[in-house]
Amino acid sequence: MTRNGTFDILTYKGVEKDIQRLFSMHAVQDENGQVLFDFFDQNGKLVDQEVLSLYHNKRASYGISSLNFSETTRSVFVSDSYASLIFFTNQFRARISFEEAGFMVVGAAFDECLLKKSFEEIAKRAKINTVFGSSVLGRVMDCKVQDLIHDRYCSYRLSNDLVKFENAKKVSSESIQSFSLRTYCISQGVRQTVRTFKPKKKAVESFYGLNQQAWDVVK
Repeated sequence: MTRNGTFDILTYKGVEKDIQRLFSMHAVQDENGQVLFDFFDQNGKLVDQEVLSLYHNKRASYGISSLNFSETTRSVFVSDSYASLIFFTNQFRARISFEEAGFMVVGAAFDECLLKKSFEEIAKRAKINTVFGSSVLGRVMDCKVQDLIHDRYCSYRLSNDLVKFENAKKVSSESIQSFSLRTYCISQGVRQTVRTFKPKKKAVESFYGLNQQAWDVVK
């Protein structure tokens, strides 16, 4: 991290300096200019890192990383990538009340125990938002966050072109193309309380990918 809490790569890619400082708590810039984001286990021990370089993003596999939580937190944004969350936040900064917003980034292994513990430490009235990719895995993560918040259990598996989900009471399925948190909640007869954010541009999976595509055009 540079002295003022900003990072050369993020500045180069158009991220506002205030947004960079917001996400600098667990981040450092190494001698190669890469940004390293720390992830921790339930005891606060460093277990993994996400690495953002000029052309690539290597997500963390394990642990969780949280920041900007306080008694005034009213909105929580959950993702599996610091890079995507930062570029999302930069894009939607005019619509986010940063004084009331907290952020969580979970490793690709999606440790439900770590997430559940983190959710238990925030106010019940806080609105949960997810910033996962638009792939079927990202959409499953949306559903699993909804399950965790409401203490529900459901298993998910792919079968041919279907996503099959099963809880203690019923088994349902949805085509991969139409599967989403919305269709999942309808099939389960539950109210959707989690808001999902996905890139609206077709064939772009994440907000990191959206930024990369835009950057490739102008560089």
